[in-house]
Amino acid sequence: MRLPIIPFLIAASILTAAVYLFNSSGGANRRALDAPRLTRIADIEGVETEVALSAEGSRCAVIADGDLWMLNLADGTRTRLTDTPEQEFFPAWSPDGRRVAFSRGADTFSFSADAKPDAEAEPFKKDATNLSWSATGRMTYVRNRALWITDVGGKNDKQIVAPDENPNITIHSPRFSPNSLQIAFVKSLLNLSGQVWTIDVLNSTPHALIADRVAENPLDVGWIMEGRHLAYLTNRSGAYSIWQVNFADNTLMPLTQPLMDVPLAAVGMSVWKDRIVLPRHFANSEIAISDGTAVAQNDALQFQPAISPDGKLIAYTVVKNNKSEIWTAGIDGAKPMFRTDGHEPRFAPDGFHVVYTHVDLTGNADIWRIDIRNGDTERITDAEELDITPDVSADGRWIAFTSTRGVAPSVWLVPSSGGKRLRLNDGGYGPRFSPDSKSILYWNKGTFWTMNVDGSDIRPASIGSSDRPSIGAWSKSTPSVPLQIAGSAIRGQNGKLVYKSDRPLWPRFDVMPDGRFLIAPIDIREAGLWAIDLQFKSE
Repeated sequence: MRLPIIPFLIAASILTAAVYLFNSSGGANRRALDAPRLTRIADIEGVETEVALSAEGSRCAVIADGDLWMLNLADGTRTRLTDTPEQEFFPAWSPDGRRVAFSRGADTFSFSADAKPDAEAEPFKKDATNLSWSATGRMTYVRNRALWITDVGGKNDKQIVAPDENPNITIHSPRFSPNSLQIAFVKSLLNLSGQVWTIDVLNSTPHALIADRVAENPLDVGWIMEGRHLAYLTNRSGAYSIWQVNFADNTLMPLTQPLMDVPLAAVGMSVWKDRIVLPRHFANSEIAISDGTAVAQNDALQFQPAISPDGKLIAYTVVKNNKSEIWTAGIDGAKPMFRTDGHEPRFAPDGFHVVYTHVDLTGNADIWRIDIRNGDTERITDAEELDITPDVSADGRWIAFTSTRGVAPSVWLVPSSGGKRLRLNDGGYGPRFSPDSKSILYWNKGTFWTMNVDGSDIRPASIGSSDRPSIGAWSKSTPSVPLQIAGSAIRGQNGKLVYKSDRPLWPRFDVMPDGRFLIAPIDIREAGLWAIDLQFKSE
């Protein structure tokens, strides 16, 4: 099923769940939520990305820099359980607290809860990821993009949600409700956007619970208030915060203040009684040149730099106060100036116009253009689907962009002077025109590709792979070759190292007319685990 582009349909699905969940929990015991209390509780070596609380709430299984750690909250001791080149993800505890499971590759492994640092992970379930338990001992997991469930003890595997017809849509983060009768999960479109779904375990009927904003990107879900509310971590309001669905009152409201502007990686949270624990990332970044020259520096997060054709002006995104803004400055950092709300700026060849992505208050993302001489803006695309990652050809004729119109995100063109949009391929993200305007570099299915500007002659770019949608660039050499950022390095064809930074880089950059790079080095100020303890008031 294609991700629905529809008005807010939360009412019908919540009403169905409300009758069941509210009655089963007992209306007499309802409590009204007050502002939660946020407390920093621990940090692990590296950047924490996911956490799972044990059944008694005293231990945490934590993923940091792709490895699994065990943290004892009582005394702060921590044990590193894995140290592998593969990425571990989605930790989960068995309901008796005796085992902790995690995903690696396409399989699930586990450790005993008292495992020593030199212990070997044991295979637990093959061809299964995102595995979690119910309080009664059932398991749910993802296999081949479908959601599965087992009986108590892991017996009688059954598919309960079929794979989406769009191969770019995956399921992740399935979580049982406290009474084990509902599962909440996220349907994600290439980790760019997504929806929150629930399914009734008894009748296997899935419902799209949050599906009204195409630009929303939920990261995780959790049941709170004994299952009467559902919390989810999302960028619904701009920055990432936790929102809550109140089934009884049929409302969707923010639960916390903004927690992170832009996380360094996808974040997973955990719920135990009236406590939510999750990693938080506090990072700053500046705009700089690859020779070490600082260009734009302040306390806000600045990234997604673009250089004007003459190399004298930069445009970049500034994230602050829960929103994204387009700014410009001289290449020496002089005269920084706010231009408009939006992100992903790219210069047109005249140096006066900048195309960018703008997300409106309804969560719709479209391509816009601004004339920086007078501030006039115009809308280039107007669709219910995502239209993002614009670029302008060097000859000024075309604007390329990513659109989710159709089955899969793909590369589209629209004339710069206005006119009918044209779809170039059946799958692609982050188009970038070559300097001669004859080729387009883009990402698709983990690999970078190039094609002619008319969509013909599709061929591998040979610059490595990326699990997540990425945007590359073209060198200024003759002939021009594709480039991409990988961690703190910029690499060219066949993985050749072109530039190495002493800090990680946001994965968007530009190439200056003289061949140097315009980059956004990341300053990680803090990455740690935080507790969000629910507070209550009398109704």
